Amino acid sequence: MRPRRPGPLRWLWYAIGGTLPDAYRPWVLWDLSAPTWWLRHFARVQLMFLPLWLILLVPGPLSLRFSMIAAGYVTGLYFSLSFLEDACERRLVRHGYPTGLNRRIREEAAGGDRAEIVAMYAAYHWDRPD
Repeated sequence: MRPRRPGPLRWLWYAIGGTLPDAYRPWVLWDLSAPTWWLRHFARVQLMFLPLWLILLVPGPLSLRFSMIAAGYVTGLYFSLSFLEDACERRLVRHGYPTGLNRRIREEAAGGDRAEIVAMYAAYHWDRPD
């Protein structure tokens, strides 16, 4: 069973690096440790690249503007994919989870067991008074 998802505006806030309210903590853990966690990270990065298209409004040759957009995408993708585990880890820490939890879940889970392990960690950390 998946936790409650945030609405579109809250997801946009989350995608650009914002912290969600505590009610969404189990969803954040699920989002960052689901089998498709790296695709989800890639989707969030694509959202942050949308402002690059504003370069088309800059005067100059069209080929230069498209080259600038391509250079921004390539550079951004390189760094976002190079540090994707660290970025997901920081996101979890910002939402109140302990450091290293995401890596532990991925190492302990083998395919189908991942949902059970995520639910176990979410229940444990959700009930803690901190």
